[in-house]
Amino acid sequence: MKAGSSHPIKPPPSGTAYPAPRTAAPAKPAAPPPSKKGAVLVYHTLIVVAVLLALLIAAGTIYALVFRNGAEPLYSIPAAPATAVPTQAPFTETQVLQLQENIFTGIGRLRAVSADRPPVTIVVSIAFPYLPEDRAFAEELATKIPEFRNTALEYFSTHSAVELRQSGEAIIKTDLLRRYNNLLHLGSISVLYFNDFMFID
Repeated sequence: MKAGSSHPIKPPPSGTAYPAPRTAAPAKPAAPPPSKKGAVLVYHTLIVVAVLLALLIAAGTIYALVFRNGAEPLYSIPAAPATAVPTQAPFTETQVLQLQENIFTGIGRLRAVSADRPPVTIVVSIAFPYLPEDRAFAEELATKIPEFRNTALEYFSTHSAVELRQSGEAIIKTDLLRRYNNLLHLGSISVLYFNDFMFID
């Protein structure tokens, strides 16, 4: 065969099967974007739940504040079995009055001087009982403290140390008690106590 000559193309024999042409696989459809309506619904649901929780907490707090005094306990501890306790005699009327009394100590400790020359120093602390239920009388006692102090200082300054020692505590208390009660209008003092009573020569 000469150069430059072409080979003739022979047709394939009849009945030859050809492969099917390749085609690209169809693409999978993308997921649809989330719906805006669904997000808004979830948001509104969360807000409603939060508001309901806040209202529930507020209602519980108000109930506890208003009804806590009369509220029943959630549980109670059973009481211990009763044991024999020695019986105590009832208080007498005098003991009850003593328990109800308060001791007025507003006068405090005084440093008085006697009528001597040179004077003798007398240290005394005056107190007395009073009923705390009598509010008006208690307030009057508080307003009379300066007068109580001056009355006691004046009393000791008009007596010598010898006279005071000879009189004794009982007479001095009686004299001061009468002077104190003359200052009062809403009640009276029944007895005076001397927590301190000493002479300093």
